[in-house]
Amino acid sequence: MPEGPCFNRLWSEIILKNVTPRRADNRVKKSCGEYYLIPPGTVFREVPITIERAMLVGIDEDEGRILMPFRKPCYGTSLYAIDADREEIARLR
Repeated sequence: MPEGPCFNRLWSEIILKNVTPRRADNRVKKSCGEYYLIPPGTVFREVPITIERAMLVGIDEDEGRILMPFRKPCYGTSLYAIDADREEIARLR
């Protein structure tokens, strides 16, 4: 594993794998009552979020998780669930 901040250390579950940004956004809208548009390069837990265009990040406060898109060069765009506490969710708002 590379040293320093790495997206592979953040997520706890893959929700969608190798999908279009539109499909990931639609899943966020369907799964989360609250969501926000983030631009490419947004930094989350010291990791720049690599996405092709602005996309939705979803907040599922009841489950204590965030749905975050991320694009890996060899795998395409995927949607990940990341465990988050109330303080971290509040920072995203």
